[in-house]
Amino acid sequence: MLITLRQMQYVLAVDEQKSFSKAAKLFDVDQSTLSQQIKLFEARLGVEIFDRSYKPLLTTPEGRKVINKIKEIIEKVEQLIGPFKAAQQQPITLPSPSSDTK
Repeated sequence: MLITLRQMQYVLAVDEQKSFSKAAKLFDVDQSTLSQQIKLFEARLGVEIFDRSYKPLLTTPEGRKVINKIKEIIEKVEQLIGPFKAAQQQPITLPSPSSDTK
């Protein structure tokens, strides 16, 4: 089972929103889909990130450590793709035709 960037983004969104349903709306996915992906992520790590018995959700101490690492990873990924993304957004300029063609 792989850990995905999408799962990490889901975890960050739940941490920020303190709600699975609000986080799911941000990604336009069903709450059950988001919740399932976070559970898979937690199972892979062997860590409970959120204490679901509280409303709003509480992030566990181990979950806080995971979230801090996720933020570092996302930052590194953004650094990796940033230059390429910027290059894709640059308009392509062609040389203008010479006006002195004979």
